[in-house]
Amino acid sequence: MKKYLLFSIILISSVFVSSCGKSNPKPISEVIRKVWTANTVKENATTVYTKGATGNIKDSYSYFKLDLSSTAQQTVRLTTIDQTTFVGNWTISSDNSKLTLTNLQPVPTGTTGTIEFTFDGAPTETQLNLTRTSPDAKTGNTTNKYQLVNP
Repeated sequence: MKKYLLFSIILISSVFVSSCGKSNPKPISEVIRKVWTANTVKENATTVYTKGATGNIKDSYSYFKLDLSSTAQQTVRLTTIDQTTFVGNWTISSDNSKLTLTNLQPVPTGTTGTIEFTFDGAPTETQLNLTRTSPDAKTGNTTNKYQLVNP
């Protein structure tokens, strides 16, 4: 009986100790499931927008919104600088390097309904850094880098 009690105490203690201090990081798909707005935007290498700054080259980025918050089939709502909202789906690549928006309606100019971004560093609860992998026809065919925030 004493051996059984001792064994039980050791087993329970080891489970408790091994579980303490370890936290499983959230998957990227959970971390980014928010509404994101532009904090800074670079077109090619030029910073054209900084949130709250005066004299932005393109203040219309204040309208930019990437809404990944819907849980319904990973629905995305992308609002661009001309205030057009596109609705579709989003996925993350198996290697966690890309965010792809698909089935966008209406179809964005210069695309087939798909826009792809690479992650620039790991997303956090409050910041998401993305680079569009193809030029954006709405911004003069520039390649855009976004620092997005979730206030």
